[in-house]
Amino acid sequence: ILIDNFVSECVFGKEIRELGSKWIPDLGQPIGILYCMRCECVPFQKKRRIVGRVQCYSIKEKCPVPTCDEPVLMPGRCCKTCPGDVGPDTVQDIIPQNVMEEDEKTSKHYAALLTGRSSLVLKNEFTKPLSDLNKSNVVATGRFTFHKKNLFYSFFISEKAARPHSLQFVDAQGNILEEFTLSTSGGFVNSVYQNASRKVCGVWRRMAKDYRKLLKQEKMYAVLVWGVKDQSEFTLSGQLMKYSALGTELMSSLLEPAPGSDSASMMGTGGTAIVSTSTSVTPSINVVIIFNGIFTPTEKEDIPVNVTLSIDEKKQIVVEETVRVAKPASDINVISISAIVTQAQLRYLTRGHMLLSISSVSKKEDLKLSGNVITKATCELFQSVLSSASPNANPEGVSGMAWFYINNAGSLIYNIQIDKLPPKENPPIVTLIDVSTKRKAEVEDLTSYFQGDGWANGTIDKLSPKVLDPLYKGDLFINVAMRGDNNIIRGKLVPKPVADARDSPAPILLKRENSSLSASVGGLVWLSVDNDCHLHYDVSLSGLGGDRKLELGLEMYPMIAPGAPFISRQLDQFQGNSLEGSTVEILAREEVNRLDNGVSLLKIKDQNTGGVLLMATVTKVPIPPACKPIIQQNSLIPLFYDSSDVITTVKCYFEEKFYDPETSWVSKNPCQMCFCQNGKTTCDMMTCPETSCTEGKMVQVDGECCPVCMNNTISSRDTNGQKCILNGKSYLPGTKFHPFFIPFGFDLCTECYCDPMDLEIRCRRLNENEKKCCKNCKKGFDINDPLSDDIDAPSVPVKNQGSEYAKKKDFAAKILAEGGCKNSFNPKKPFANGSEYHPFIDSLGEYKCVTCKCEKGTQTCKRQLCDMTTCRKMLDIKKRREKINQSDFCCTLKQCRKMRHKKKQNATS
Repeated sequence: ILIDNFVSECVFGKEIRELGSKWIPDLGQPIGILYCMRCECVPFQKKRRIVGRVQCYSIKEKCPVPTCDEPVLMPGRCCKTCPGDVGPDTVQDIIPQNVMEEDEKTSKHYAALLTGRSSLVLKNEFTKPLSDLNKSNVVATGRFTFHKKNLFYSFFISEKAARPHSLQFVDAQGNILEEFTLSTSGGFVNSVYQNASRKVCGVWRRMAKDYRKLLKQEKMYAVLVWGVKDQSEFTLSGQLMKYSALGTELMSSLLEPAPGSDSASMMGTGGTAIVSTSTSVTPSINVVIIFNGIFTPTEKEDIPVNVTLSIDEKKQIVVEETVRVAKPASDINVISISAIVTQAQLRYLTRGHMLLSISSVSKKEDLKLSGNVITKATCELFQSVLSSASPNANPEGVSGMAWFYINNAGSLIYNIQIDKLPPKENPPIVTLIDVSTKRKAEVEDLTSYFQGDGWANGTIDKLSPKVLDPLYKGDLFINVAMRGDNNIIRGKLVPKPVADARDSPAPILLKRENSSLSASVGGLVWLSVDNDCHLHYDVSLSGLGGDRKLELGLEMYPMIAPGAPFISRQLDQFQGNSLEGSTVEILAREEVNRLDNGVSLLKIKDQNTGGVLLMATVTKVPIPPACKPIIQQNSLIPLFYDSSDVITTVKCYFEEKFYDPETSWVSKNPCQMCFCQNGKTTCDMMTCPETSCTEGKMVQVDGECCPVCMNNTISSRDTNGQKCILNGKSYLPGTKFHPFFIPFGFDLCTECYCDPMDLEIRCRRLNENEKKCCKNCKKGFDINDPLSDDIDAPSVPVKNQGSEYAKKKDFAAKILAEGGCKNSFNPKKPFANGSEYHPFIDSLGEYKCVTCKCEKGTQTCKRQLCDMTTCRKMLDIKKRREKINQSDFCCTLKQCRKMRHKKKQNATS
């Protein structure tokens, strides 16, 4: 969806400020609010465009002179004041940012006729006059709704023209106040609604006060531009003007030179019509026509024109009147007619079979405009949250949503979703009800279109006034009932302008996550990303009331899998049943990627409790090409992070599950251990130590890699499900194994044993090949002595040590009694309570990549991360041509090379 603009407002931090606004700057922590500074958003002329710029200045020198000897600086003030002073400093008066004037709270309607004769004489950015290249005599009409400082715009354009490239709002001098891109090259727009209706839709948000004044005074023009910049093919412009009939408009018409008219005389002419009806006892029609070009040069005042409304197919005239124009103008003329019609003629009108014509009396065929009466020119859809008023009538918690719109052919497109419908009630009875009548008449039955998947999608081709009239008046409801004629859920179809989030392909149903919520609670949300990579959202809720403080948040996952990493973004905080907004900052690349290819969870939370009330699963948000991230070739999962500074926090995806960095796990193959490092999974296959059973028998247990000796003792232990655990892997009692360490894998020079008596793991060094296995071991080490010291070998046999041996044993027991931790590699040296240490591994020495801490008998270990600082230290050693002791570092040279390569890639991208 292309809704970027070239911006007539200012962005300061995370806030958007309108032109003319002033504020006290808040720079956040640690600086805070600068009370002696003032900032304002000032207009700046850049060629023909007016843009906003932030200007800040000090007001300290403007402080008034104190009237006392000891003035006091009050909190939140810049100037010192004296006791008894009344009122704040005059220089601290700030223009309110979000306060609306009373007349801005209600919607105001405007229309514009864009023809060659109504256009301003504009110049491009290079001050060259734009030549009139509108050879096909393209005509357009616009509808504008001003609501809460936002101007929603809609355009309907001749079929012979492609979609315009951009829209400009200008003043009478041709200065560009705001500009919007409407389509990419070739007139393409990624919008289901705009393509189906042939309309051009969008919104100018946060219109500045000075521009609101121009709009109110009818001094603003809309300019449609075909082509780009100074290479524009042609432009059409028209003045935004108020018309009282717009408030009740039901149908519209675009009037162009009629077939057979004088093409030379009719060049640059056109018109539009505002059509409204009454479906009371005596049906009637009212038509307001805005036009130009059907007068001769000699016709100056009180000129008659013919207005004809006929059924196109039958050539049957329904209304024919002659209306007099007091003073014909070259650009804009306005007339109106009213007439009584039949119900059958109203049906022809609502189905697009009526032709409206206006012509000169003096030259009836040469000077004539005509066009079919079509669907209302305003970009508008109708949505509803379907919920139950009574929980007793809806014990299963059924909820739903619906959205309708009218396409270019005048057909009503409807989409209805119903969730948690009981199978016995599928399909339900789905009807459209007009609640404006006493009997609440059923106007359409959509039951036959309901599918077993919870959706009803279809088209009502032959629209009648009984549907169209209550639809536009807000009196049309969707009712979902059971076969027993009991109503389950219902909802009112509410008209909404199409722009930003509501221009996305479809809304998403918000489902209840809290079982204590009433069955009347429900909601829907629209999401979209614009061409500037801002996320737009529009939320509609029912049943929560208007007082509850709510929070809207989004969690973005690469996929739904255990342990999947997610990016969390708080979008907004609000009260009430609706929220419409967008992010100030552009989306990061990883956020865009997950919205495009991943799965996101949108949550409505209670601000006070933090509990999730409603949630929607978002599986696909259309992303403009300019926002899509770069995906490396041969990569199953796109890059989640932009900077090498966070590469060490990337999780690893393996066998449909995500794992945290620096963790290890057993794969689906029980003999394979894996670990996650720098976002990459590395696995190693285990070799089982030789095992001989002195008693019992050797058994291969399902789910275990190595066989185990099973005897009566072990069997009784195993039946209780107790196991030994080391580095994330569990072992059955009686199992022999080689320990697993990151990043080296299985240590084949150490053999461990899960003791079935106390479920303790005991390890020993293998002496078969000391040169290969144990570069850090001391000779004379007695592996059979449980209190043997691996640093200082005993000088006498154990049996002759006597009291010295007992002292060491008592000292070790005392440390354990005081909350110390056992040392599985050297029981003689337990770790004292509160101590930090690196584990010692026979084949590696002191393992400095892991730091452990003993707290009250419990050992917790944390692995140090491999980062660029460590890699630089290793590189310095290598440059000095010294030998790198791998046990001193937590990185390998291969990992460092990959990290440097990754950093260069991010720098170039």
